[in-house]
Amino acid sequence: MAPLASMSSYAQGGDEQRQYLSDVLAPAAKKKAAYYREQSGKEGELFVGKTFTIEGKLKAEGTYLDASMSLPHGSFTYYHPNGRVESKGDYINGNKAGIWLRYDAWGEPLAEKIYNPEPLANIVYTRAQTMPHYKEGDQRAFVRHIKSKVEAESNRKVKGTYTTTFIVEKDGSLSEVKVIEGQDEFDESVAGAVKSTEPWKPGADKGQPVRVQMRVPVQF
Repeated sequence: MAPLASMSSYAQGGDEQRQYLSDVLAPAAKKKAAYYREQSGKEGELFVGKTFTIEGKLKAEGTYLDASMSLPHGSFTYYHPNGRVESKGDYINGNKAGIWLRYDAWGEPLAEKIYNPEPLANIVYTRAQTMPHYKEGDQRAFVRHIKSKVEAESNRKVKGTYTTTFIVEKDGSLSEVKVIEGQDEFDESVAGAVKSTEPWKPGADKGQPVRVQMRVPVQF
């Protein structure tokens, strides 16, 4: 079963708002859509969404963290074209979690699937939907800070290019700060200057903070 779409394509129809989807539940233009999704109230802090075939048959129903229905979270049920349950289980922050029950088109149980979302929680992205952001400005401001701090501490003019890598964690702290290219003499100073820029505004994917690895050259 394909995951629910992470982006939205909407069309207004009276008071209702529909999100049109392809045959794999990805965003699609209305004329190419195989399904559409509608919001149908709330359960506590979660938003209830139902997905239908273009002909109006229920395909899936469950709850989302956001009103745009981009991040499934909580109990979900998928249906076969004949209306029987195809599968049911839980999502956690957009990922299937725990035991999912599965059935054939006649209602007979199939082998269960077990999903563990924990490994996904620690994935390191190299590019996220929203990239991390240095609190004092853009990348040029970040580089200026590194240069100024290193030269002030060394009390001398530094020359050359140092390529830094580091991970911006979900809380904005920096980890695995390294200089992978440069002159050994100032590696530690450059790495320390990078570390001093935390906290950053963390990156995000599907509306949730994620770990992102950055690679930034610093030209002295």
